[in-house]
Amino acid sequence: MKTLITTLNSKFIHTSLSLRLLYVASYKEHDVDFKEYTIKDSLNHIVEDILSQNLDVVAFSCYIWNVEYIHEVCRMLKKRNPELIIVFGGPEVTYEASYFLNEYDVDYVITGEGEVAFPALLTALENHSHEHIFGVQTKDCIKNEIAVVDLDLVEKLDSPYTLPQDKENMSKRILYFESSRGCPFQCQYCLSSLEKGLRFFSQDYLDQQLEAICQSDVKTIKFLDRSFNAKADHAIHILDYIFKHYKPGQQYQFEINADVLHQRIIDFIRDNAPKNLLRFEVGIQSTYEPTNRAVKRIQNFERLSDVVKQLMNDGKCDLHLDLIAGLPYESFERFAQSFDDVFAFRAKELQLGFLKMLRGTSLRRDADDYGYTYQSYSPYEMIENKWLSAKDVENIHIAEDMLEKYWNSGRFVRTMNKVMDEQSSPFYFFYHLGVFYKDHGYKKMGYQLDELFYYLDSYLQREDFHELLILDYFSQFKVKPKKWYEPTLQQQERKDVIRHLCERYELDPELLFRYAIVEKLHRGYLVVIYKDYHCDMKIYNDGEVIEC
Repeated sequence: MKTLITTLNSKFIHTSLSLRLLYVASYKEHDVDFKEYTIKDSLNHIVEDILSQNLDVVAFSCYIWNVEYIHEVCRMLKKRNPELIIVFGGPEVTYEASYFLNEYDVDYVITGEGEVAFPALLTALENHSHEHIFGVQTKDCIKNEIAVVDLDLVEKLDSPYTLPQDKENMSKRILYFESSRGCPFQCQYCLSSLEKGLRFFSQDYLDQQLEAICQSDVKTIKFLDRSFNAKADHAIHILDYIFKHYKPGQQYQFEINADVLHQRIIDFIRDNAPKNLLRFEVGIQSTYEPTNRAVKRIQNFERLSDVVKQLMNDGKCDLHLDLIAGLPYESFERFAQSFDDVFAFRAKELQLGFLKMLRGTSLRRDADDYGYTYQSYSPYEMIENKWLSAKDVENIHIAEDMLEKYWNSGRFVRTMNKVMDEQSSPFYFFYHLGVFYKDHGYKKMGYQLDELFYYLDSYLQREDFHELLILDYFSQFKVKPKKWYEPTLQQQERKDVIRHLCERYELDPELLFRYAIVEKLHRGYLVVIYKDYHCDMKIYNDGEVIEC
């Protein structure tokens, strides 16, 4: 039976490891292929493309970000071809299979890991067998079972990481990698809390896969392990291999639990890691102990703080810190405190997420106890609870939008670090900036970069910040940009200044007249030269040259 394994990724750069694992588990015995679409693609185009392949079976990998789109695609497919067999799998459908079998146009739901169940289902369909397969649910037979695959079996499959189909676009997309499955923690809002046990791939297998990846053209490798540092020896082995074999230009990304990050791992990174090779995502979520206890996320914030500071001071890796708004017991004011506690680290990124009431989780089951209302459709984002009103949540969204634009974007580094040095509450700074945005009708989408700088300058209204914004702005470009501010020098003044600078500092007049932006700042004359898609920025002041 001709079969397509597919999904709708959120962006083209993302790839689905699950599709590739099902493919390598099935292609030697069955007529299968895999293909990825995105949620931005036309659903009509997706449907036409699937139908044009004359398939017997199409299998979808379902997540909170794509299941609503898949719902509509399946409706359209079944309308055009009622005989097409549709299979669902993935975390979104695993814990409430009956809902999807009854509400969606789907014939089979695979609950849990699919490397055994999926090829077994294809064999059964080809043989017209109706025998129950563990982990495969139908409307007539729904069982409370979650398939777990022996990793020894997965290791015997062909590699899902270096398939010929991926070679052409490998350098443009993220490669997702797993060195373990399961999670040692029991966070009540997370699907990983429902998995039993923690399993690790063998070192020999990991070395073999990493060797191929290190030799490939892939630039970004993201580990899917829920807690990469759960086993120190395992983590150090992987890091050691990467440090010794990585290809220049690659970056490896990991999710870690910082408060239990073994000191051996920290020291190993400090002593051996090349700079900019690693990026760690640290899920802090809240610094309020009653909240952490309620969701069974016990963490030692004092130790966590020490670990984060060590990693940042070593300067060997980028840090991405996570917070979740909407957890139990955390009011608007208390969430602002959690935000300020975490922002104090000044990590490169702070992601402010909003609680999702995921199907199957304990927090969703206990939603009424905490007064939650939430979206009835994916991603099931919370609307309010006993401690946060809908207005509170809206206001946190306002702060989150400003955080993304002015901190996480990395475009305002000089300005924002200086601004934050003076803030008693970073959260309220972002919130009040967002209110200012709203009051002035500034664009939230469809804006140009120069407009973002103008908006922030209008809010700050201080000369020292204004000059830092000019430096941040010019550093974003490789060719001369348009100016968002009033020039500090008139045309003749600019000519006079250039002649003075060329004479005083023995600079090339042609270079400055043709390629330079020149402005007068309090610290001296700013000269920004854009030539050959390169930006060179210096301040000249009384014989001193300051690199910017």
